[in-house]
Amino acid sequence: MKLYEFAPTRSIRVRWVLQELGVEFEAISINMRAGEHRTPDFLTINPTGKLPVLIDGEHIITESVAIALYLGEKYPESNLVPTDLLLRAQLYRWLLFTATELEQPLWRIARHTFIYPEELRLPAEIPLAR
Repeated sequence: MKLYEFAPTRSIRVRWVLQELGVEFEAISINMRAGEHRTPDFLTINPTGKLPVLIDGEHIITESVAIALYLGEKYPESNLVPTDLLLRAQLYRWLLFTATELEQPLWRIARHTFIYPEELRLPAEIPLAR
């Protein structure tokens, strides 16, 4: 398996799942700040230019929640994805809540606190996100 990642992205979620599972993988760092996610070579892997990307044999999986669920289901002995329908619904609930509701304001705060260069930061965005 290969994980295309960049540390301050949702790649962390996939790395965490892989490590929890004890699965060996090759980590390939793509420097988004340097624009490596927009190179023709990377865009052949993921035309959206987003990270993370997991390559499992001939399969390319994108989007961190989809990758986490794929890995949990690929390794059922891990019990990361419950077999009980109602418990699995709770897993989906919290994964989707995190991805759709919680992450956006946290990323907004991070971008305007330390990710963006100081001249691009908008301090007024921080209280809005909070």
